Amino acid sequence: MKTTLFWLTAILFAVLTCSQSTGPTSSQPTQVQDPEAAALAKKAEAFLSRDVFDSTLIYSLQAVELAEKKQDWESWGNAHTSRIIAMYYQDRCAETAAGFPELEKKARRHLPAANRFWGAFFNIAGAVYHQTGNYDAALDYGKKEISFFEKSDLQTDLAIALNNVGAYYRSKGDYDRALEYTLWALQVYASMPTSTPGDLAWTHGNLSAIWYRKKDYTRSIAAGEKALSILQNAPDGGKPAEFVVIYNDLANACTLAGEYEKSLDYLQEALRICRASGLESDLATTYHNLGHVYRMTGRYKEAAAYLKQAIEQYGAEHQNYGKACRHMGFIAQKEGNLRGALAWQQKALRVLADSFPEQDILANPSPQRVNAYLDFLFALRDKGETLSLLAAKESNPAFLTAALRTYDLAAGLLDSMQAEYHEGSRQFWNQEARPIMESAIGVAMQLYQNTGNQQYLEQAFRYAERSKALLLAEALRESAAKEQAGIPEALLQREKELKIDIAFYKKQIFREQQKSGADAQKILLWQSEILKRRRSYEALLAEFEKSYPQYYEIKYRQSDITLAAVQKALAEDVALVEFFAGDQEIYAFFLDRNNARGYRIPFDGSVTAPLDRLLSGLRDRRRVSEQGRSAAALTQFSKDASALFQRLLAPAGAKMPKQLVLIPDGALAYLPFELLLLPDSAAAAPGFASLPYLLHSTAVRYEYSIALALRPLPRHRSERFFDGYAPAYGADRPAATNRGETNHCREQETADFAPLSNNQAEVGSIAKKLHGRAFLAAEATELQFKKQAQQPRIVHLAMHGFLNDCDPLYSGLVFSTPPAAAAADTLAAEDGFLHAYEIYNLRMNADLAVLSACNTGQGKLTKGEGVISLARAFKYAGCANVLMSLWQADDQSTAQIMQAFYRHLQAGLGKDAAIRQAKLDYLGSNTRNHPFFWGAFVLIGDDQPLRQSHSRWWYAFLLIPLAGAGWWYWRAKRHFGPAAQKKPVYTQRKVVCEKVEAIGLLSA
Repeated sequence: MKTTLFWLTAILFAVLTCSQSTGPTSSQPTQVQDPEAAALAKKAEAFLSRDVFDSTLIYSLQAVELAEKKQDWESWGNAHTSRIIAMYYQDRCAETAAGFPELEKKARRHLPAANRFWGAFFNIAGAVYHQTGNYDAALDYGKKEISFFEKSDLQTDLAIALNNVGAYYRSKGDYDRALEYTLWALQVYASMPTSTPGDLAWTHGNLSAIWYRKKDYTRSIAAGEKALSILQNAPDGGKPAEFVVIYNDLANACTLAGEYEKSLDYLQEALRICRASGLESDLATTYHNLGHVYRMTGRYKEAAAYLKQAIEQYGAEHQNYGKACRHMGFIAQKEGNLRGALAWQQKALRVLADSFPEQDILANPSPQRVNAYLDFLFALRDKGETLSLLAAKESNPAFLTAALRTYDLAAGLLDSMQAEYHEGSRQFWNQEARPIMESAIGVAMQLYQNTGNQQYLEQAFRYAERSKALLLAEALRESAAKEQAGIPEALLQREKELKIDIAFYKKQIFREQQKSGADAQKILLWQSEILKRRRSYEALLAEFEKSYPQYYEIKYRQSDITLAAVQKALAEDVALVEFFAGDQEIYAFFLDRNNARGYRIPFDGSVTAPLDRLLSGLRDRRRVSEQGRSAAALTQFSKDASALFQRLLAPAGAKMPKQLVLIPDGALAYLPFELLLLPDSAAAAPGFASLPYLLHSTAVRYEYSIALALRPLPRHRSERFFDGYAPAYGADRPAATNRGETNHCREQETADFAPLSNNQAEVGSIAKKLHGRAFLAAEATELQFKKQAQQPRIVHLAMHGFLNDCDPLYSGLVFSTPPAAAAADTLAAEDGFLHAYEIYNLRMNADLAVLSACNTGQGKLTKGEGVISLARAFKYAGCANVLMSLWQADDQSTAQIMQAFYRHLQAGLGKDAAIRQAKLDYLGSNTRNHPFFWGAFVLIGDDQPLRQSHSRWWYAFLLIPLAGAGWWYWRAKRHFGPAAQKKPVYTQRKVVCEKVEAIGLLSA
């Protein structure tokens, strides 16, 4: 829950400050001030300062009329400012906003851009639009306010503007941007020795509200307590309204953290202050938050009583009225009054949209007329759930189809929200949207099962697909757009520099936060540097969209993927299975050329228990070494791998295809499906090598989404076929037998990594076989890799990898240690650790990235995006295919498997077939045949072979005998008559070329 008037004191302060200061006035012409108009304007300001709004309006309107008649535009502007603020306090925001276009038009004719009026106008216009729920307009004016005060030395006003924009982004749901602007405001205040306690407390309170919306309750409570401490120690004792705001923010954070008693204590204190000080608007908000606490604790009677008081005090025009109605609907639903719940939800939707027939409980409003669309989204979610429950309770299928229509509207709203948000906020909302998508899929699948109508399966499939890897798909579309739109290299380089700068300052913050005594001032300074560059970056992207229409068209080109289109794209003997892992069920969609079907899998112990045991056993090298060959281990593995096959794949059909494309979801993304066991004689197998793995019959590959799987294959213009990197590490630790480790949260050091015994031989041998380049030992540096990144078709990295449990962007790969001078702490530093965030900023050109390191497919599991891993970073950077590891790879077995993989790739097998055959080769020739040793590597990408293009000298070499043959043929024709000359000269050359191409020498 949020308080509604938390910025009012700051806005009033900003306006008064602005009216007392000249600001940047160099461009102002000399203006004649009418004494009578100026006096009326001053009188209006005086009444405004005492909160006497009716009198403020009387005198400000008189001042406006007289000032315009006398051409005193300075007084005219001051009077309008007072008028707008008074109307704001009288809750006449819609009426006020309606007059803004004409007011702004007239002001631009008579007041220069540097006039102090504009700072006040931008400030209050943003607040008015925010109050009406028009957050885009609020942001537009808020950013104009920032630009205005950046040109002046009015730092307090700049900080207020930054805080306001942070609040607007918070209301819109873009919490990452809200955090950036609010932290910048705090940095501005921190740089001013004269900052008031009220300003600092307000800013920390805003941070508290952002953090609890980001679900970081520890930081939220800490920020709220900081704000409270500042107010309690303020020389003036703090203003009552400021305390009410902070108590409400603290209560919200404590409520969502489950600390309900503390929350109630804070709210009771806020209630006491509101009643004692006559803060009516804050009283409604406090009632609302009390209702929310009691709702969360299941005390629905008390919750409803407080919410009804809030609703009565808000009035139907208040932005929180719809939210309170939604909470009342939730209570009615929990009490079993489903039709009552639906009535409340319809009332919420009516308030949140302009108008629609609320009386028709099956009707929904048009999303084009929605203001506060976060509340609108949640109201749709609640209504869909109520309709589903009504369908079951009353056995009425009309309610089920109405629920599906409601969820479809919510899904469309989510799509439009996603397009406007910063990446971090989009990722957050991907996760928040998952329950909505799960409910929508469940309803569609229920209708499919009830009716057999394929359109419902299509709808369920569309919901599942639109929830997959949205950010990755967008990044790849954007990359293609830049390439095809002809954007100049200088602009692309500027974009790259900005992204590198942002990444650098983020890393500085990450490093500082790992210290026990982190320097808060440094962190705030770096946050402000990030935001400055972010604004430049956003301006650059806006220029791309404006000046290069093809870039805009490709970047935002999205179309729903249909079942028929996917089936048509699949070859014979190729099938695809896409999973959606919800909280209650797993939904699966099986497609091949001739069939499309969906099935539901209960997400219970029958899946989670064998999955957890199987993954735990595969990741534990020590357990494999000690118990891997035991009969008990074999039996348990067989039991779990068979159970998972029966649950996950057996419902797809009796026979597995020759090729299987898998789109996993949730924890299934960590599972190598080729290790699952077919229903043969697994129980009787004498050892791991004899088990009936899916691997024996099927080549398995993976993708993040079907949209990515169906992307056209990129055309790469590479200078070389293969580049391999095999660093050397210090010799002060025992030789390593695996590649990498989990890092938890701390920053890595080179001493953490022991030598690898086989990586240099692995890379050297492969490079020699493929006529590629091998960067070994001291040559295998991070700087070398970045310089060469765009050149090879295949990049092979045989090295240590590490995970960072706190932030996957700081997972990475370990190159050879650079000279000390090169590792300086600067923007261009290369420290030997290639972090994921650096990979994201690369522009690569590879058909295939082979990550012959540990855990490159591991990472933080993010709902809606999948596993945020190093493999995903390489995909993001432009590598069409990635061969990655799902656990700590064994050094010796990895070297063998990689050698075999390239041998089969060179023989013409597709990438998925080559890694499958490499595993089978290993399994058939090694006694260490537990799947830990050979099952870690999986392919994300396509099944196409990689043919090696040879040097032009081969063409010249072949042309010599062809030229000789042509000369001989021409001489023969001259000797044996004109009839023979009718045969085309190129016939023999064509035959020769066909034979050469058939053996792979003239491959495309």
